[in-house]
Amino acid sequence: MLLVCACQPDGSGADELAGESSSETGSLADLPGETETETETETETGEQPCDDPQPCEACECALGSWQCTCPTPIPEAWFATVEPRDYSLGLPGDPPTPLSSTGHRQFLAFQPAKREAWKAPLFVFFNGGPAVSSGMLLGLNIGPQTFAPAATAGADLAANPHSWTDLGNLLWIDARHVGFSYSLLDDPSDPIARQAALSFANFNSYVDAADFVRVLLSFLADHPDLRSNPVILVGESYGGTRAQLMLDMLLHPQAYATGERRLIDPTLVDAIAGHHLHVVGDPNPSPELIAAQFGRQILIQPALTGVTQEQTAGAAFELPDSPLEQLASELGVDFVPCSEQQAPCSPYTNGLDFVASVGRSPYDTRAGGAWLNDLFVLVNQRCNDAGVLGELLGVPLDAIEGLSPTMRTQAWRMVDVEAYPSDAEAGDLNDLLGPLAAWDRYFLVFETGALSRFRGYEAQQLEIEPADPHHGEHLLRNLLWVDTMITSASYDIVVHTPAIPAALTTYDSIVANVEIEPEQWTVEFRPSAFVDWPSPGSRTVHVPTYAASHAVSMDAPAKLLADVEAWLAEG
Repeated sequence: MLLVCACQPDGSGADELAGESSSETGSLADLPGETETETETETETGEQPCDDPQPCEACECALGSWQCTCPTPIPEAWFATVEPRDYSLGLPGDPPTPLSSTGHRQFLAFQPAKREAWKAPLFVFFNGGPAVSSGMLLGLNIGPQTFAPAATAGADLAANPHSWTDLGNLLWIDARHVGFSYSLLDDPSDPIARQAALSFANFNSYVDAADFVRVLLSFLADHPDLRSNPVILVGESYGGTRAQLMLDMLLHPQAYATGERRLIDPTLVDAIAGHHLHVVGDPNPSPELIAAQFGRQILIQPALTGVTQEQTAGAAFELPDSPLEQLASELGVDFVPCSEQQAPCSPYTNGLDFVASVGRSPYDTRAGGAWLNDLFVLVNQRCNDAGVLGELLGVPLDAIEGLSPTMRTQAWRMVDVEAYPSDAEAGDLNDLLGPLAAWDRYFLVFETGALSRFRGYEAQQLEIEPADPHHGEHLLRNLLWVDTMITSASYDIVVHTPAIPAALTTYDSIVANVEIEPEQWTVEFRPSAFVDWPSPGSRTVHVPTYAASHAVSMDAPAKLLADVEAWLAEG
């Protein structure tokens, strides 16, 4: 279809596109040395320029309007192959530890925006754990289809009236080795090789974030019509920590070549520089320029500052009107804070233990203690059901390259082949696609072996485990350039969002104060907080509240969508 207009890829737009003139071309009145015979709307050849953004690569400018044959974007699902690589980890100033990661394939799913996909933002969704699948965000009231129980009226799947495709393009990414993603070995049948690959070198917070950056940049390179679009990271739970690392890598890539950060990864730096060169025209632009694309994040019940977040949450649990005191009053039982117990007593652990003792879940204090397990079971059932999964993704499963047995002969998922139920026990994907090797699985909602490496001795020695407080420094640095929204769910005490401001104030060389107002925090930085950016002033964080569990999108989809839309509209 040939469109002669300021067009939309679907051909429906006759209205002019929003946006300012390209900073590379500008208006002729801004160029030096122009004569009065040339006007602001004519080029040197007398042709009228197109000031609106170019909708897609298949466009030509004629008479001030774009003539386009833009393809209509469609749902996609596929695997991105991440090759083996060498890198180093170490504390800044210490000799780095050289490491090598094995190859793997990470699963991606894409849903285009309902309108003007070519200029709409790209929301990138991932869950946490670490080592938990993004299947929860895929199926719980984010995309066009949902399996959230409250929305399906007993069915396995239903149309989602609160789809984020109203706001933009959607991309879900599964972490290495979990969800649909799988690891690769030359001979995966060798259990010794599998055990060796279930290693700290493959599963740590920095290599995990670098994987996500590589996969995201690969997606953008493969989708040139979206490559320059705004990108909004949406991380849930540990995904909040991952988002901070990803943003730090994207905003300050050279720090990952010079030893200023705990990771040294030259190939990652090269990949990021290549993207910035294409989008900005400079392989090493300023953070301000990079933030024009990577300048927003949405954090759903996030872990952000490691153990300090648990410590300040524990302090909040000790207060007279804490969520635990309220729960105890509701149930007619006593909650005994650490202040009334003999040492040692961790207030955070004490709070979680109390909730478990009264048969409730710390992720949702309204629900029974099996809440998280029940949610994992739901996600596992739906994502192992061929009919549900095909409709959820909007893609024929046998057309997904890398999913079928013949395309994954090097794949492995577990050391002990009996560690997880077989695909035949989990669902019917093997009936449609064929059986996998004994050490492989189509879908795993959670992988405990990988989690143990993130938290293990080596991670602790290098101070990069998820609980390490240095992760909060990335958040504070990112706030200089990245507009941030954080959810606050009333019934989640695993991530007690009201405790985060107190956690931020523990970084007293960076933060002077955090002012708390209804649904808003203002972080006031010390003038000397950052050597390269003197007198940073203050930044505001938007913090909407929800009568919800840890899974905010499942419990409050309409309000979450409306809050995101309003936040985006604020600019």
